Amino acid sequence: MNDIPKVIAHRGASANAPENTLPAFALAWKEGADGVECDVRLTADGQVICFHDADTERVAGQKLEVASTDYAKLSELDVGSHLGASHAGAEIPLLSEMMAHMPPGKRLFIDLKSDAAIIDPLLEVIDAARVEQRQIALLSFDSEMVKLLKEQRPSLKAYWSIDAKSNWLGRSQLKLADVQDTLVDIRADGLGLRSHSGIKRDMVKSILESDVHLNIWTVDAPQEARRYTGLGVSSITTNSPRELLQAILGKNSIRNH
Repeated sequence: MNDIPKVIAHRGASANAPENTLPAFALAWKEGADGVECDVRLTADGQVICFHDADTERVAGQKLEVASTDYAKLSELDVGSHLGASHAGAEIPLLSEMMAHMPPGKRLFIDLKSDAAIIDPLLEVIDAARVEQRQIALLSFDSEMVKLLKEQRPSLKAYWSIDAKSNWLGRSQLKLADVQDTLVDIRADGLGLRSHSGIKRDMVKSILESDVHLNIWTVDAPQEARRYTGLGVSSITTNSPRELLQAILGKNSIRNH
């Protein structure tokens, strides 16, 4: 079933567990996800952590700027209680911890949320992990960051993400030809597009013919998952991997690898 898109768990199975935590990633594997997406930031003492926001207020109820706080202090925060008592005690993990628990053969999408200072520490973590580098893709919304990643480590996959909220084949200033030209210029291996009704079959076909991976994010509605499957996209990112797999594959929602 090579024509079925890979299902990537957004910040882990974040619909049912605290985002970017070991429990969320473990749940994603249990639910049959083909891969997980995690956000990474650099702490004040140079540690690469799995965390999305610039500060901790939304998930911890205490505002600490990640870039100016040491990991020892960040690791003491409870980032699960805001979702209920059953999630109390969830901690912010190091990327190295997360990678140590990855099953063989699964994909890892690493979304860089810090500036270029994170690149060298991130590559050190990747090099030290037992995860095969072919399983990894680095993501950034900054095209120049993608270009820099490919210059520093051409063997690693790097994807450019776009958050285009309008129909960029029509009213938007962002045109398909411009996107494809940028992909070539920055040597991107993939393109990540925010789920949108403007993503049509001819667009998908043109992108895939450019020999890049096409990821759609973040899709939780079953009908949308089936639409993108029909369009032939490479992967779909979701907060609910079990539900998405059921929508795509039916009752046999655990894919055979």
